[in-house]
Amino acid sequence: MKYQQITREERYTIAAYRAQGLSVSEISALTERDRSTIYREFQRNFCHSTDGAYRPSKADARATSRRSLSRRNRQYSEDDFKIVRALLRKKFSPEQIVGHIRRFRLMSRSLSHETIYQYIWRDKANGGLLWTHLRQASKQRRKRYKAYDSRGRLANKRHISERPESV
Repeated sequence: MKYQQITREERYTIAAYRAQGLSVSEISALTERDRSTIYREFQRNFCHSTDGAYRPSKADARATSRRSLSRRNRQYSEDDFKIVRALLRKKFSPEQIVGHIRRFRLMSRSLSHETIYQYIWRDKANGGLLWTHLRQASKQRRKRYKAYDSRGRLANKRHISERPESV
């Protein structure tokens, strides 16, 4: 089963069950959520500074805030990559680009070399030519499991064990 975040309606339902005096186990059974999910919801979203009650409106606002600040939602615009494209055309490597941006503080947000590589490969998949400006063609980290291993083998040569025995 795929993980689903608690919705606003579920938060109000949980608060109503809590107000009725039900235990966390009973609430989890009624909402068909895991007990640890309900515990985590209460722990993260209790009003610690006032009376320690669970308020679903505040809980939903806090969850929305955390979600918007998450690292997963950090996306870069095309303007952020203008510098990257210019430096790539000057034959800078992605690692050098990151160092150059940090050294001269050309961007307000930090950028990693892996993000630049992903941008380049995404551009290539869309028919772009940024990858041609890389100084060295690199493999895209693809492991070939159960593939034929040709290391240490010469083409069209028989192994010593395959030779006929001489008299």
